[in-house]
Amino acid sequence: MNYKLKKFISAAILFSSFAAISDDNCSSCSTCPSTCAQGQNTWQPHAFSASMGREALINKHAWVPTDNEESWHGTVAVSGEFQKSFTKCCGETVSCCDFVGSLPFWSKNENGQPTYSNAMRFGDGTTETVDLDAYQVGMGQVANSGNMVLSPSIYQAGADFFLYIGAHKVERGFFFKAHGPVGVINVNPCFTFSDDVVAGVYPAGALNSSATEEIAAPNANLGDAFSNPKAANFLKPMNFGLICGNRTSSAKFGDPEFTLGYNVYADERKHLGLGIRFAAPTGNKAQAIYMLEPIFGRDGHWAAGAEIISHWRFWESDTCTDRYMSFMFDGSILHLFNSKTMRSFDLKNNGAGSKYLLVAKFDSTSDNATFQNEITNAINITTLNITSSFAVEGNFAALIDFHWDNWSLALGYEGWGRSCEQLGVDCSCPGSVDFNEYAVVGRQEQVIISGYNEISLCEPSATIGKVQPLQHTVDANKGIVDASKSKNRIPSAIDEALDMEGQVARAVYTNKPFVQMQYTWLDSDYKPYLALYGGAEIPVGSHSKNSAVKFWNIGAQGGIAF
Repeated sequence: MNYKLKKFISAAILFSSFAAISDDNCSSCSTCPSTCAQGQNTWQPHAFSASMGREALINKHAWVPTDNEESWHGTVAVSGEFQKSFTKCCGETVSCCDFVGSLPFWSKNENGQPTYSNAMRFGDGTTETVDLDAYQVGMGQVANSGNMVLSPSIYQAGADFFLYIGAHKVERGFFFKAHGPVGVINVNPCFTFSDDVVAGVYPAGALNSSATEEIAAPNANLGDAFSNPKAANFLKPMNFGLICGNRTSSAKFGDPEFTLGYNVYADERKHLGLGIRFAAPTGNKAQAIYMLEPIFGRDGHWAAGAEIISHWRFWESDTCTDRYMSFMFDGSILHLFNSKTMRSFDLKNNGAGSKYLLVAKFDSTSDNATFQNEITNAINITTLNITSSFAVEGNFAALIDFHWDNWSLALGYEGWGRSCEQLGVDCSCPGSVDFNEYAVVGRQEQVIISGYNEISLCEPSATIGKVQPLQHTVDANKGIVDASKSKNRIPSAIDEALDMEGQVARAVYTNKPFVQMQYTWLDSDYKPYLALYGGAEIPVGSHSKNSAVKFWNIGAQGGIAF
């Protein structure tokens, strides 16, 4: 092997070690679920910067024929692109894991089996089969039920700036690539719900210390419950997992990427290059405040790996050098290192959506603990600092480029995929919550009022869609037990308290065909060009289609060669 190439590879391997991050997890999940995701508020998108199709369309211009083929060469370009999800109409129901709107929801059929739909039923969880007991989200005792539907519309828009420099165009040598996008991502949840489900009241003793005074529900409807939740006596407002109108990230310089490589083969018509690739996390991170938060970039992940790039001009006219066909390939494989961010978890023993159950706070983790006049949604205590990593993110593009004088037409295919997530709770950011100080309320009361409620009660096995009616005595057959006893409250240990596996991002893969039409001013020494391109990205794999988004995209590119 060439001595310079050996030195380059050795130095790159040493340099890449900077990205390793120590493991600070006190609880982790390395299981790769094979089922469709549900009850996940955090969606980790295909980063705008990760587009080998866009890169290949830009980089091919570095090999356009020029007057000087013997020295260093390259291209400088900018690409503006708009990506829009294939939008469902507001209120349209989609089942079978086929839409990102089903990712945060946890719908079930009459047999209790998941439907992986973007629609759910909400109402009275004591008398009906519903997915969400309205009592749990500040609407009190409601008299009927209705539908709630999440039909998000998503777009990304930005400008991507590119640079490619090679030491030699027709000989072996080093090359350097860099690109960095500036852009935004917007998520409009398009949250619709039945407005005829009217909020009721909370019975005496549920949110106060009175045996006779009822409390009016603080949230008038489901929209208020998820967008502007209010407090009411003991009940604290929900701070995470909200659904609130259009959410747009601020404009971000989102995850610039760099490749330092070596062209191991090159001549007048083809080349093959290998490189070490890095990506820096400059976009925003999930804060868990909203469902489907807009994340521009890779959610704080550093990335490092390898890249392979090649071209081959396999046909050219015998009479005109500006008429030819070429093949271009560009691909990368990256490891996404630990990112420290926020994530909301369901309770392990209470099913999907249980992060929205009401829990009551007690003064200790021992038996005979005393209720502290505080009731909150579980999500306020199960939203934690986490570490997230992905073993592999792969991205490649292949295209055929047909040149006829000043015009060219490129047809290509891009594949992007990511392995399932490695997830852990970040112990370097310890919280003050001991889960055993909290009991799942259901609809039971914790205040001790002589002659009315003689014991603090809880329902440890309650689910977000099915709870027992209020009663004032222990009934083990119904799962109503003494909340003052430690064993009846949420376990202290994270592994026993939280459903870690339920929040693991699934492995995803997407297909994307694309096309580009380009015009090049060949008379200029710098071969300036303008191009229009477009494509469509389609997720595949029945268990992961709601973890990616169907996008169409259009864009314009311009640059020069040197």
